[in-house]
Amino acid sequence: MNANLYRKTDNKMLAGICATISARTNLDLNITRLAVAGTAVIGTAVGFGLAIPVLYVLAWLLIPAQGETSSIAQRWFNKPQVQEALNKTSDALNKKKGQ
Repeated sequence: MNANLYRKTDNKMLAGICATISARTNLDLNITRLAVAGTAVIGTAVGFGLAIPVLYVLAWLLIPAQGETSSIAQRWFNKPQVQEALNKTSDALNKKKGQ
């Protein structure tokens, strides 16, 4: 099995997270989807709130799609505008810390 983790682009419904889980665990894709959806519904009912949907979105942002070298989050953080904003924030925090 490939050690790298990539989101599956085939058999995906939303972001390919369930297809990736299914492929890596050798479970049926429909069972994986039902388990994720059921866990989200039951988790909301028993107090986990939006933990599963939030984890799903984080996985979508952080795991690169199959055939790509970077994730959505990596591409976003590498934009010059974002880098400039991060540098300004870091400079402002350092100035405040030094006062």
